[in-house]
Amino acid sequence: MRAIVWRLGQFFCICGPLLGLATSCVNLPTADDLIPQAPKFELKTLPSQPSLRPLGAPTLLGADGSCATPSGEFGGTGIALEMSECDVVQRVGTPDHVDISTNPRGERVALLTYARGDRPGIYRFVAGRLVSIERGAEPPPPEKPTKKGKAAPRA
Repeated sequence: MRAIVWRLGQFFCICGPLLGLATSCVNLPTADDLIPQAPKFELKTLPSQPSLRPLGAPTLLGADGSCATPSGEFGGTGIALEMSECDVVQRVGTPDHVDISTNPRGERVALLTYARGDRPGIYRFVAGRLVSIERGAEPPPPEKPTKKGKAAPRA
């Protein structure tokens, strides 16, 4: 029994420093590693209202459906909410019917009706900005040319 204890003592004296070197490469987790941390990112918020320039006479439609000067506030060819009256007229064309009035809050309300063209419908503006679009009747699809069938062989 003494010999076994002696041999184990020699083993640990010789191999102990080597085991210390081997375990120094192992990183055990600390208490900070085990505690959940808050995410490290920054929250950015967008402004609640987009910054649109105030509308003046050039961006508002006249009673006859015409604009004094081009607005150019929005680029491209599409139609989007919050566009000015003249921006829509420049893209869609002169409306078939224009109705300009005021709502109970005293804001200008304009209804532009397009019965034909690429984008038929009713465009509703409040305070000079597009708030809704109602799709109009779609034009009928073009007629497909009929193919003439082969004549039956005569006997």
